[in-house]
Amino acid sequence: MIVINPWLKLMRPKQWFKSFYIIFGSLPAIFLMPMKPDVIILFLSLGILNMILIQGVMYITNDIADLKADRLHPKKKNRPIASGKISVREALIFSLFLFSLALIIAFMLDFRIVIIDLALVLNNLLYSFKPIKFKDIKYVDILSASINFPLRVMVGWFLFEPYNQARLTFSYNFISTESISNSIQSIIFNSHPRIIELFLKFSTVTLSFVSIMLLTYFFAVFLLSLKRLAEKLNIKNAEKIRKSLEYYRPVELKLIAIFSAMIVLISFVLLSWSLKPILVVLSPFALLMMIWYYKLTFLKNSIVTAPEDIFTKMSKFVIVAIAICLLALIILFL
Repeated sequence: MIVINPWLKLMRPKQWFKSFYIIFGSLPAIFLMPMKPDVIILFLSLGILNMILIQGVMYITNDIADLKADRLHPKKKNRPIASGKISVREALIFSLFLFSLALIIAFMLDFRIVIIDLALVLNNLLYSFKPIKFKDIKYVDILSASINFPLRVMVGWFLFEPYNQARLTFSYNFISTESISNSIQSIIFNSHPRIIELFLKFSTVTLSFVSIMLLTYFFAVFLLSLKRLAEKLNIKNAEKIRKSLEYYRPVELKLIAIFSAMIVLISFVLLSWSLKPILVVLSPFALLMMIWYYKLTFLKNSIVTAPEDIFTKMSKFVIVAIAICLLALIILFL
């Protein structure tokens, strides 16, 4: 059994895979980039490191906010703060150190990434702490936590967006109609009416970005709604551990999961059309994977209560998911 250093464990290495979501956001922007592969790899590495650090800050503040509840949880009671291995004061100092490093890297990359980092931390504070504490509010807890996923994707986009040639552009032009000299506006204000022409230009690269944002947000809603459902079905006195579960009914969580899965599928089709239409052939596989995951929710001691464990405990699921991703890449680059 691998023993993880308590300080490293605070940053939850099992969750670091979420930092790689920025790759999804960066792909559309990279397509029209006049940059060398080594520069792209450098940018991606710094972006992923930035996300790992920011996520560390978020997880530490979340552990501090949930200290009492975590001590009652069968698994979370072993976390460094809940178990007493690291004090709250020490954890706060460590989180400030991580936050400072993350902001330095963000400033190096793009100022908009700084804003995203701040938005992630602010959303986490509102989610975890009173007087608002989104975590305890029905529906809002899922919608708020899900925002983190597209924000990570947005970091990937802004890593490369300044360098590509397919940015979303908006422009306007005023055309004077001097021929209408007897209008009220002309008589009273001594100015002729003007026509405003608006121009909005976007490419399939921008459509890719929008569809990826929708896909990641609603996929997060899908995962979190099923996690709440699995917690409600599998954990004894789950309401004491997560207050919002007191207000949910299983049928509501099922409907949220099904609705979000439909949006994910639509977003996947839009993404496929914007990148390479033939990718649409993979949509049935995406649907089957979501159905498979949905069914896992209702198993005894469901792994869905801790999705990060799926990488170590559900090898078949992971292998199939990787195979589909590889097939998508092959189709994309053929």
